[in-house]
Amino acid sequence: MKHIRRSFWRVIGVSASVLILVASMFYLLKHESPSVEEKPAYAGMPDLISFDLDDIKERGKLIVLTENSSTTYYTIQEQKLGFDYELAQAFADYLKVDLEVRVVNDLDSMFAMLYRGEGDIIGCNLTKTAERLNFLAFSPTLYKTDQVLVQRIDTSNKNLEDGILMKDSLSLDRIPIHVHRYSSFSSQLKGIKSRSGQAIQIVEVNGMIGTEELIQQVSLGAIPATVTDRSLANMLQSDYVNLNMQVPISGEQEIAWALRPNAYQLQFKLEEFINRPKSRKLIESLRANYLEKFEASADSPFATHFKMPPVSKGAISPYDSLYKKYCVIPGWDWRLMAALSYVESGFNPNVVSYAGARGLMQLMPASLKRYGCDSTSGPGDNVRAGAMLIKNIDEIFLGKIKNKETRLKFVLASYNAGPGHILDAMCIAKQIGKSDTLWEGNVAEAMILKTQRQYYTMPCVRNGYLNGAGPVNFANKVIAIFTHYKANGK
Repeated sequence: MKHIRRSFWRVIGVSASVLILVASMFYLLKHESPSVEEKPAYAGMPDLISFDLDDIKERGKLIVLTENSSTTYYTIQEQKLGFDYELAQAFADYLKVDLEVRVVNDLDSMFAMLYRGEGDIIGCNLTKTAERLNFLAFSPTLYKTDQVLVQRIDTSNKNLEDGILMKDSLSLDRIPIHVHRYSSFSSQLKGIKSRSGQAIQIVEVNGMIGTEELIQQVSLGAIPATVTDRSLANMLQSDYVNLNMQVPISGEQEIAWALRPNAYQLQFKLEEFINRPKSRKLIESLRANYLEKFEASADSPFATHFKMPPVSKGAISPYDSLYKKYCVIPGWDWRLMAALSYVESGFNPNVVSYAGARGLMQLMPASLKRYGCDSTSGPGDNVRAGAMLIKNIDEIFLGKIKNKETRLKFVLASYNAGPGHILDAMCIAKQIGKSDTLWEGNVAEAMILKTQRQYYTMPCVRNGYLNGAGPVNFANKVIAIFTHYKANGK
């Protein structure tokens, strides 16, 4: 019997090996990828390194190349966030290796870095194009989006319908359009130009200028127009209410991660990971959090007023007693504490943000832990922890900014984004000849500049990219609502 059992298991083992071999051969046939020599060379590309999943596991970490942006990867309140970052972390966990994120400041160099083995995956809103398929392998499609034109709205010109100059893809020759030179946006514009015969003025910019920076430059009037994915446009629309980002110039296109064409094991494992129901559910959740946050709003850096919350006869909120009790910790007016809480949570003690911030004061997990709370803590503990965080942030700026009203704006912006980003903005302000202790027109302006690569890559900047309009707007809104509460006799 023992002999029979040994023979049985030997047959099973051989059969399993054969099945794995057949599956691998089927995968390679299904994803037929010509040898490197058969693939057309991409301009300036180095030799392709041979480094696959076995090598990654032996090294113990997966290296993902990306850019700093509001959709790919950034830090806020000491927490790492972004669609591509969170998905990459899940994939690294699936492989049982660590994750290393390498931020590439010059996007022109990203493909060459992949070929040299300085990264294993490129994850930064890459569109699958016929040209790129000549020298890259791609993951299964993460999501689909179309390309849209970004242009300023000019309501003063009565000759323009809806205040925009270009209404469709047949009117793209009216003003120059700035796009990244190796982007799918550039390829799309060139295709339209060739097919339609329009004299489209395509201004190609280098890889040191990102898409979000181009959008900001259009908003500020520095350039006439650019192109972006609709997913990013939806994400940013509420921050740029003076822009129209709705005119389509393409059909739906596939967004995916890029890999080396000879990394067959990694391609196989990534396809397996992405096609899991659990991963698909994660991708949809991340897309909702990072790519579908369109909400036309007056609460933007271009707004001149805010919609004020109602104030009842007896109270501001059901939690006034908590704000009155704990406002003594930072030495604030209790109504200022209530205003901050309203902006953060709308007085909902059960709200949880997409980034994991919780409760009335919307504290991130690290802050909750630091002040002795967790996800089960009640409203009282949440407000107490928020008050302690405010006090600690105020102490960071106390020696630098003596004026209490000015310092408040630094503290509020820090509460929203983390003090590291505000310290970065102070450094930027000093570098560009502005005051690092004044807010309006100085550090606030430097905060807005943190969207631009030339500023967030300065040697003194430690926290990288930030959509700085958010914290600036946050501080303005809290102060406006605080003033509103005082004016209503509370």
